[in-house]
Amino acid sequence: MAKKYLRIGLTGGFGTGKSTVAGIFQELGAYVVDADLLARARLRKGTGEYRQVVASFGEKILNKDGAINRRALAAEVFGRPESLRRLNRIIHPGVIKEVKEGLDRAREMVRIAVIPLLFEVGLEDGFDYVVVVAADRDNVRRRLSAGRKMSPEEIDRRLEAQLLLTEKVRKANFVIDNNGPRSITRQQVEMLWKTLSGCLSDT
Repeated sequence: MAKKYLRIGLTGGFGTGKSTVAGIFQELGAYVVDADLLARARLRKGTGEYRQVVASFGEKILNKDGAINRRALAAEVFGRPESLRRLNRIIHPGVIKEVKEGLDRAREMVRIAVIPLLFEVGLEDGFDYVVVVAADRDNVRRRLSAGRKMSPEEIDRRLEAQLLLTEKVRKANFVIDNNGPRSITRQQVEMLWKTLSGCLSDT
């Protein structure tokens, strides 16, 4: 039976290109809400989450202006499972609530939530389909080293904090291979867009 709208969970490994794929979907007409962007907003100086994070991890994670230094915070939590769980307990509830509210308010027929830890926090059942963006680890390292100036050690700590990408691919309904040029990635997204549009009611 055709649906009037679809909720899509978009996830993948760290640095595989989730934002790139989400951007293409948005260009094609999807509503997109990004959990990472919401999390960043909740860490801005003065928010309740900001105060909890500083109280939990100390002023060593702050810049001189008092803003949270995301790289310093990452160094505190990645590679330290209990610290990462503590951070997630502070940030996740508000972000998940905001994601759900955004999907509910949207008018677009295809509604996409970009959630890096979708499987890790058990949110997959809340979506009609899950799309995983995949890329080889060597490509991820190369892109992150060039784009974000991250060291191999920083990248590996982030990757090891997540469910294996092969496991995410196994659980996915659809997979976008983002190892090649953007044009090839776009072709895959456009093909998937047609598939998803075919699941929707014409009425």
